[in-house]
Amino acid sequence: MELLDITSAFYSWIRGGLLVLFVYHFVIYLQNKDDVHKYYSIYLFCLTVYIIRDAFTDPQVQYYYQYISFSIQYMGYAYFVAFCRSLVNCKKHFPKLDKNAKRLSYALFGFSLTLVLVQYFFGYEVQKKVVAYSVPFSSFCAFYVFYILSRRKTRQVKYLLVGAILFLIFANISSIKMVKGEFYLIDFKVHRMFYYFVGAIIQSTIYAILIGNYFKEISEKKREAEINLLMQSNQISKLKMTALKSQMNPHFLFNSLNSINNYVIQNKVDEASNYITKFSSLVRKVLQATNENTISLEEELQIISIYVKLEQMRLKGNFTVDQKIDKDIDLKKIRVVPLFMQPFIENAIWHGLSLKKGTKKLSINIKKVHDRIEVKIKDNGIGIEASKKRKSHHSVKKKSYGINIVKERMRLMYDEHYDIVIEEIHAENETGTLVIIAFPFG
Repeated sequence: MELLDITSAFYSWIRGGLLVLFVYHFVIYLQNKDDVHKYYSIYLFCLTVYIIRDAFTDPQVQYYYQYISFSIQYMGYAYFVAFCRSLVNCKKHFPKLDKNAKRLSYALFGFSLTLVLVQYFFGYEVQKKVVAYSVPFSSFCAFYVFYILSRRKTRQVKYLLVGAILFLIFANISSIKMVKGEFYLIDFKVHRMFYYFVGAIIQSTIYAILIGNYFKEISEKKREAEINLLMQSNQISKLKMTALKSQMNPHFLFNSLNSINNYVIQNKVDEASNYITKFSSLVRKVLQATNENTISLEEELQIISIYVKLEQMRLKGNFTVDQKIDKDIDLKKIRVVPLFMQPFIENAIWHGLSLKKGTKKLSINIKKVHDRIEVKIKDNGIGIEASKKRKSHHSVKKKSYGINIVKERMRLMYDEHYDIVIEEIHAENETGTLVIIAFPFG
């Protein structure tokens, strides 16, 4: 019967199908350089190399295949683990599990090399026994990967699990028959590798659809991010005027859009979406604030919080922020000049912290002193004098412009009953700048 003949057309069609799928995914990887297609195409290559074994009748080819037939499978499983990690984005969502999964890949690689050594020193029959006794290890690997996948409740993961489980079942049937005999367990008139072939083609078909849908969703998210970027760009003219009124540096707006654009170009859809959400929230709050002569201190802190988070994202989170607020202060009742803190915090980040190496800290301390509110903004950057030396005369005048606007608006609101003090920190093993802003309470 045809299904008993491992060289028959049925098995040849499946070999050809897997080879075509390998070439297809590898070509897409060469075009996009993404990890999902890279790892999956290598996995398919290993699978294809293994099942082509029986297509060769030359005894010498079969002899050399004894060195790689089992090893190539475990090498393929190592790349399958890497494929699952990439598809689920395990490194981002489950960093601890991802480290263990990475170790699992290395263990599978190590085991595949061990099988080559076993074949060289002890022969094929011993290698078969080692593979048979490795079933608990293989099962543990499989179930651990299934556990990682199950943590992500998405449609892609469901298909991923279905394909992996079906292939595992069919592959194990073939493995059992290899040890126990052709007609053990299931007495069908088929070659023992029939189940492995069927499992492989079913899994590959499911995954071809899965990966196609996965990248379709990524493309749709990328399009949405590009549309949002365009919408933000259309507001630039209005925002530039708003920036002059609210003392926000217009270059911050352009830099933010550039950051979003870079995320989109790099296919970092989640980061782009996150940045756009925060940036849109900041723009909305700034527009609302600048239509008012005063806002609450609570609103001011909300705007500053979003602004600082955006700057942390742009600078790859290389500085920390510590905020302390006196418990006696009712943030909702205290009215302040909109964005009075922003230019000082901007200077602290870009003219102090960004130029410093090592640990970078920004602290905001707000307390009630008698009948006044005192705001302290402190950074451990390079300090005022060092910053001036690094900047041109034009840059220094530019950065002080926002501060002058704050002083003018505070003078209009509080007359002369306010203070703004900017001090360079001169202490042992410490540099930086301290800004103290004090104004009437109530």
